[in-house]
Amino acid sequence: MLKEQTIKNKEQRKYQVQKKDKLTKCQFCTLYFILCTLFVTCSLFFVNFSSVSAKASKIKNFKEIKPSQIRSYSAAAIDEESGELLFGKRENEKNPVASITKILGAYVFLSEGPDLDKTARMEQGDEAGGGRLRLPVGTKAKQKDFLYASLIGSANNSATALIRLSGLGKNSFIDKMNDLADTAGAPGAKFVDACGISPNNTGSAEELALIGRKVFANNQICNISARKKYSFKINGGKGKKTVTHTSTIVKRKISAFKTLAAKTGYLPEVGNNLITKLQNKKNGKEKIIVVTMGAKSQNSAVQDTKNIGKWVFENYKWE
Repeated sequence: MLKEQTIKNKEQRKYQVQKKDKLTKCQFCTLYFILCTLFVTCSLFFVNFSSVSAKASKIKNFKEIKPSQIRSYSAAAIDEESGELLFGKRENEKNPVASITKILGAYVFLSEGPDLDKTARMEQGDEAGGGRLRLPVGTKAKQKDFLYASLIGSANNSATALIRLSGLGKNSFIDKMNDLADTAGAPGAKFVDACGISPNNTGSAEELALIGRKVFANNQICNISARKKYSFKINGGKGKKTVTHTSTIVKRKISAFKTLAAKTGYLPEVGNNLITKLQNKKNGKEKIIVVTMGAKSQNSAVQDTKNIGKWVFENYKWE
């Protein structure tokens, strides 16, 4: 009897030890799961926190820009990272966009994935009037040469040729340009051609700045539109052509900022337009998009851009 009781007690102690071990393992697994969950949650928090854009805010001794410093009819400056408006003068008033239109055409063209080294010909149907790449119909060049001439030299026939070279019809190409404006946050901007010859291509300074923010995020377009000039061979190397940038801002050394991209525009109905992407030289980090519309000359547009850029980087801080 005593022997049976001893055996029973041993079995009970063994059961209790096994039960305790099971509880310990279960508790350990639960604790491990909780710790893993906390680790993942914290990691996501810090990733999200670190990815939050630095926000531009006015400095303590903020100084308003003098109206006499900006002579363009309308203008806008936005933070490239957030799209926040930092400066505005009649920034919501719509006017003809003129050749700034070409940056949208370049974006749509590149979105189709063209073979830029493929040879193409200048055709009569590419002629649109206004500023043009002075090449006879039938002249052969690479597709990228038409792209570069459009952005640097603001050649209307080159910009129009991009429609044909994209493989899209005119209506589809223009629809994509308007879709681009919508996705950039500027649904009120409207485009009817790819070169800007029509005064019916319209938008406000702020809308163009938002479009520029999206388009100039494309490094290829940004780099092309910052070049002082571009030379290329025609007709299989039998000739050569050089186009020069239509704005002097890409040639100027300005202490406050570096010009990362620029595109001009002109129509009698509006005057001189200019869109730029500027980088703060102080630390090489902050970037802004500046648009001026309705300046009396391109030199005046450049001076206004210079004044706006300098003022923004002196009166705003990013944190």
